[in-house]
Amino acid sequence: MRSLFMGSVVERSGKSMITLGIALNCGRRVGYFKPFVEKLINGRESLVDQDAYLMKRALKLKPKEEELCPFVYDVLRPVSMSSIVEAYDRLSKDCELMLVEGTRDIVTGCLHGISGMAIASAVGAEVVLISTPQPSALDKIAMLVRMMQAQNIPFKGVILNMCDDPAIKLMLEEKGVKVLGVVPEVPELKRFTAREVREAVNAEVVVENGLDNVVQEVMVGAMTPETALTYMRRVPRKALITGGDRADIQLAALSTDTSCLVLTGGLYPAKQVVAKAYEEGVPILLTRYNTLEAAEMVDHLIARIDPGDKEKVERIRKMIGASVDMAALLK
Repeated sequence: MRSLFMGSVVERSGKSMITLGIALNCGRRVGYFKPFVEKLINGRESLVDQDAYLMKRALKLKPKEEELCPFVYDVLRPVSMSSIVEAYDRLSKDCELMLVEGTRDIVTGCLHGISGMAIASAVGAEVVLISTPQPSALDKIAMLVRMMQAQNIPFKGVILNMCDDPAIKLMLEEKGVKVLGVVPEVPELKRFTAREVREAVNAEVVVENGLDNVVQEVMVGAMTPETALTYMRRVPRKALITGGDRADIQLAALSTDTSCLVLTGGLYPAKQVVAKAYEEGVPILLTRYNTLEAAEMVDHLIARIDPGDKEKVERIRKMIGASVDMAALLK
């Protein structure tokens, strides 16, 4: 049995998308294990890890989400490596390939000897680093590769995500870093709906019309209406997040291409805003979170993949199949 540890170099690297794409392209009996719970969502019966929920359904896996992703990383009360290995062993039976997915950062757990690299070593997995191409990430790749070489941890290679510059691949390979694939940026994969925004910020629906509107961009309205309007006209199909008392910003947004309004602080909108939203078919979502909290929650939706979105899952399969050297990965 082969085992690959999918380690994220930076947050929002697209690790889960690439892990799913590899699983769908490998042509083997695939198992999945993610040691630490991160983003919780509502499953059918309980709160479960978002990635475990996705993989169970998209890959038709039998184990429950709680088995696929059993632990919470607590820096004060860490889980033991033996417990992690036991959970891995239970899931790996009868699998030809095990994909082990790390946290948002492969060094999480380093303090207690349960970092992504340590887990990979303990379960006999080769490490695949997944990274975006920004300069700080490239420096971190070089550091992590040297750390793995020093500790004799098997390193398979790097997959660059959201990368449209072939020179970055060449530069890494000149430095001795194996690049297994370069995945281009696909804006369509970052889109979600106003209904998903409502779920993300646990919002009350004030105006329901348009909950299936597609969101392409997220914008925070914390400026004067005149300045905001200039920017709003440039940003199509946006979710605007602003205070519930900012009727001026809300009306300005409703005069441009807006997919939904997210009003923060638990403050209800003015009557003229509600009337205009009904007229334009723009849902109004009311959350008790503040603007910064709501913006961060909505921003995390960019990485979400709904296993029920068959078209999106199939697009990921084709994109990873075309962008990643599967033969080299599974060699």
